[in-house]
Amino acid sequence: MKTLKYFSIILIGLMMFACNNPEAKDTKKEENPKDATTVDAQANADQAWYKFRGNAQNTGIATSNIKKTGLELIWKVKAKARISTSPSTSLGKVYFGAADSTFYAVNMDDGGIVWEFATQGDIRSNPIINDGVVYFGSSDNSFYALNAETGELKWKFLTGDMIMSSANIFENTIFFGSYDGNLYALNTEDGEKIWEFKTNDAVYSSPAVNENYVVFGSMDHFLYVLDNKSGELQWKFDAEDGVGSSPAISNNIVYFGSDNHTMYALDLSTGKSVWEKPFVTSAPINSSPAVDGENVYFGSYDYRFYALNAKTGVKEWEFLTEQVIHSSPAISNGLAIFGSDDNNIYAIDVKTGKEAWHYTALDRVHTSPAVCNGMIFIASFDGHLYALK
Repeated sequence: MKTLKYFSIILIGLMMFACNNPEAKDTKKEENPKDATTVDAQANADQAWYKFRGNAQNTGIATSNIKKTGLELIWKVKAKARISTSPSTSLGKVYFGAADSTFYAVNMDDGGIVWEFATQGDIRSNPIINDGVVYFGSSDNSFYALNAETGELKWKFLTGDMIMSSANIFENTIFFGSYDGNLYALNTEDGEKIWEFKTNDAVYSSPAVNENYVVFGSMDHFLYVLDNKSGELQWKFDAEDGVGSSPAISNNIVYFGSDNHTMYALDLSTGKSVWEKPFVTSAPINSSPAVDGENVYFGSYDYRFYALNAKTGVKEWEFLTEQVIHSSPAISNGLAIFGSDDNNIYAIDVKTGKEAWHYTALDRVHTSPAVCNGMIFIASFDGHLYALK
């Protein structure tokens, strides 16, 4: 409960900056600093970043390559309050929510607003797009399913508390957590509950799924592995503090961070540690790891971004920023891209740990990047969604 109280204090402080007008509709689109590069209205499905962490296993690996050299601003669009959701892309659009209680769909090519949808609370749950539907949660305790082309409400599901967890989908089931302590499994078509699993604290972590399991963390200090069809517990692991980091599954290993400063690697089938010992930083790890088969990449509140050997947990390199790192990295073309509370978006060479380039926003970059069609989309507490290419 100590950890939940800590997070509650942070949330209350952040809400003081939010514009809590659920009817807010107007946004200001910034003039393009240069001619936008036109993107096909049906963005290549193989390159779409359709959910937080890029794929169902949460590995953060992009299927689109960005440039190695510095990217330039193509456009930016401004909401009426800070943006603390990470965007997702599909169908030639970028989707995100903001603290003005509004969910947005904008054109990928120029940032023009296609539609808006008003909720009754701050939106900090990252969207997922599947079969023409976009799903997300809100601090109004509701989970929404909207038509991705029009923004029309398809259905919504009410939980017992706010939703900051980002959803994942396997077949016709969508999974997400709530601050009421539950992980929910709903039917994607109608929002009917299939099952729920109760933990002893808030579920902020976003689940990873594969053909057998759904894996997620809770602020009750445990990582949980459930059968994704029945919701039955397969095993759980005591991380000794809150688990806000979202797990990644790679090669039958689950990687995740904890508020006890530790990055873990566990056998997905047994829950046993794969590394001789977990890797310990000097501050909590909220950043969700990216895994490229060779290394595990993540940030920490100790201002550092790390690369560890995926098999051994031995540190390959670290990169020092000037503030805490909440952002979770995306890996594209040999670069790890992430944001920092020092206002910068960084691209780090995954082989050397050296900075390739950075771009400076006007406020903290708490969110994580989406990579699609050679572009990076990332939001800042300055209220802007940035498109870089």
